[in-house]
Amino acid sequence: QMAAELRGLDLTGSGRVPLDKLYSQPTSAAYVFHESTEYLRQIGALDEGSNAKPQVRITNYIMGPSNCIASSSYFSVCCLSECEVLMRELEQKIRAPMASAEQLLALVGNMSSSSVEAPRDLPETLVDKLWAIADRHSGKVPLHARLFAQWMHFVFPSECPYPHAVEDPAVLRPSHWSGERRATATDEERKRCISEFALQPEAALGEPLLSQWDDLEVLLLEDLPLRGHKLFWTLLRHGAMAFAFLSTLLAGLRALVRLPCCGKRAQKEKRLVLPGGS
Repeated sequence: QMAAELRGLDLTGSGRVPLDKLYSQPTSAAYVFHESTEYLRQIGALDEGSNAKPQVRITNYIMGPSNCIASSSYFSVCCLSECEVLMRELEQKIRAPMASAEQLLALVGNMSSSSVEAPRDLPETLVDKLWAIADRHSGKVPLHARLFAQWMHFVFPSECPYPHAVEDPAVLRPSHWSGERRATATDEERKRCISEFALQPEAALGEPLLSQWDDLEVLLLEDLPLRGHKLFWTLLRHGAMAFAFLSTLLAGLRALVRLPCCGKRAQKEKRLVLPGGS
């Protein structure tokens, strides 16, 4: 598979492949990569933040639109994300939109993937990052937020994509790269990239974490604060009680209005009865 082929080019275990190495694959290889740097940059697959040579994020590349095998105006058939399996496992065990850092560390440390064997002790830098996320959100880590997605990327770099903030979501659609926009690089562009970066050093193990961590947070599913929930339900309860009271009061007033009318009508009917009638 493509994922296994790319992981074989990742010598540091960072979930990244140097761009020149990606372009240097022989034509006889199982997979030959032709995507342009502009395409890789826009979909969030190009890591240019470190002092080393540019690198391609494996998972972001695999999930990119150039690897979709079919698409229409309604859907696209693309590669599955292994990270969704990991997130689903967490959601089933936590059953809440937020969790403590302690609970997440215990769960994630015992989760295996295609490239990670459990149990394992996470690096101290990653542990500190998770606690920092929890401190930012009053002691709980939102599961469906950018910072936790970024943390999962560095814990499972070969399975979880880097949460790159794209300027235009349309770049993730295969149709965006048809016509004048092209996702592939020419042979001259690839050769120029190989010669430009061939002599530059590759990133060391663990370096992407220090250079690429971004504290930007985006909450995908933002719940109301707990006090807001209590206030909402309190107002709703008192509103229901007031409605019931007013309904009862209105019904009573209607009954009082009807009673005198009914009495007068009965007296009137009695006066119309002739003395000799049966």
